Amino acid sequence: MVKYLILLLFVYSVSAVTSFIEEGKRAKLFELTDDEISVFKITIPDDEYKALIDKCQYTNTANVEWSNVDVENTDEFRITVSEDDSYKTKNATLSVEIQGEKKSFKKVTLSLGGHSARSYGRTSFNIKIRGNKDLYGRSQFRLRSDARDATTIRSKLACDIHNRLGLVSISANYVSLYINDDYMGLFVLMDAPKLSWAKLVYDDENTTHLYKCKECNNADVESSATKCVNENEEITENTEWIEFLTTLDNAQSAEDIEDIFDVDQFLYEIAYEYLSGSWDHFLFNGHNYSVYKVKNGKWTVILYDFDADLGQDAHYICIYPHQTDSTDYPSYSFNEFIYYHQHLIDILILRDPSRFNAIIKDFVKKAFNPTILFPRIDELKDLIRSEKIKEKTPDENGNIPGLINKSNTFDYSLEQWDANSEFTMVSNNSMNTAYGLKYWILMRYRFVCKAYDIECDPLYMDENYQFSINKNVESHFEEFDSKNDQPPQQNVTSSSITDEMEKTTSVDYTVTITSTFTTTRSIATATSIVIDSDTTEYVNDNEIEVEVNDNEIDNDSDTDSI
Repeated sequence: MVKYLILLLFVYSVSAVTSFIEEGKRAKLFELTDDEISVFKITIPDDEYKALIDKCQYTNTANVEWSNVDVENTDEFRITVSEDDSYKTKNATLSVEIQGEKKSFKKVTLSLGGHSARSYGRTSFNIKIRGNKDLYGRSQFRLRSDARDATTIRSKLACDIHNRLGLVSISANYVSLYINDDYMGLFVLMDAPKLSWAKLVYDDENTTHLYKCKECNNADVESSATKCVNENEEITENTEWIEFLTTLDNAQSAEDIEDIFDVDQFLYEIAYEYLSGSWDHFLFNGHNYSVYKVKNGKWTVILYDFDADLGQDAHYICIYPHQTDSTDYPSYSFNEFIYYHQHLIDILILRDPSRFNAIIKDFVKKAFNPTILFPRIDELKDLIRSEKIKEKTPDENGNIPGLINKSNTFDYSLEQWDANSEFTMVSNNSMNTAYGLKYWILMRYRFVCKAYDIECDPLYMDENYQFSINKNVESHFEEFDSKNDQPPQQNVTSSSITDEMEKTTSVDYTVTITSTFTTTRSIATATSIVIDSDTTEYVNDNEIEVEVNDNEIDNDSDTDSI
């Protein structure tokens, strides 16, 4: 009898892994690449490769004293990569090997990807196949190093969760990337909600109804009428978009917008944000989402970029005011998690949470639970293990493959990769600290099961459930002292010569910015953002001169490195 039970449990476990996503729910490219790491080889002219490497030498020197930012009034605040730091070439070629089959493309556009990701040693890229060619139906996709995430699993797992639930979403898998025969490491191959995506998924060629919302967008006229950009560059007017946003603004209940807006999709995305602890999508920063009017259907919200989710940098939540000072982030209620009431959240959740609560329960039962996710994480770890070993192994010159941004040569160790994929919190000693992936899932699961009265797996609800912590690499969040209004400071540069300065800029409200500059001169040039509350416009890339006290600088270098 005991052997029979063990056999049943084993079969269930294997089934949970192999059928995590129902066949036919994703593009052919992602179904073909599910159980292997495909090889992508990009080639560009040597001089352009040198230019690419030069552009990758990027240091993000802004360090914001977030506790002094009035988040209600400074939705214009942002930090961007300037045009001078961008890179794009149309002279790339691409060779791909998937399941032993090779495909080549001679007209390819390669560009640098990501924003905050630019400050890491491992860079991300965007690829566009031109000439009416595609790779199993996809012509635009992202190659993400996910250098923020020690596991390289969070983005893939988040996409898998979305795909498992059948939501309108992107997909992800893994590739081994080479540029000009130089090995770059393991990358996450991610779909992109672009025109080619709409054509393939919905037969909606050259759609005029796909908007990308990158920064500070609450899906209302005030914040999103012009800041959400149409992916179709030929579209110069946005009357229909503004009419849609106006309808959302005027709505007082789900019934007012149900006929034009996919309310359930939106609520599932908000449920995902809450369960995963996401601070980098709609609820907090109002970005990393697209809005697409499905052909012959409704306007639909689609999230993308998931490397900051599932317990990654959860302490960033404390940037915003909350109802609690607790740093036990997995145990936040929904009301404690959100920092202010956006109109859609107010009318679709807070006034009557019954529909959202039902979606939370469905989400937990079908996708967000250890019974399902732990085996999936184990499978993904096994899939990428050999590639992670290769990626972390120095070459004959002692260089780690893929660390092309020499301004930040930190790279998570194999031990950190393994530990953070399980239950151990790790840090890169500067910007990023992450709960163990399984730890976040377990603790969030326990909390929502109790809070929403869900019948959950007793194995994982048992407070005596055993898991191990790797003390060799364990880190901890810096505690947020709410009384002194001092959140954890995240220094984003390291250098032998640093001088930290605080500068307060006063307009109709005040933003205090702490910047770390590297300099050997008494005058340093920096890039600033001017926030004007009268015009609600901001002026980027203004050069300012900052006086530095020479006596406070250790002059052990003869060169400027600002």
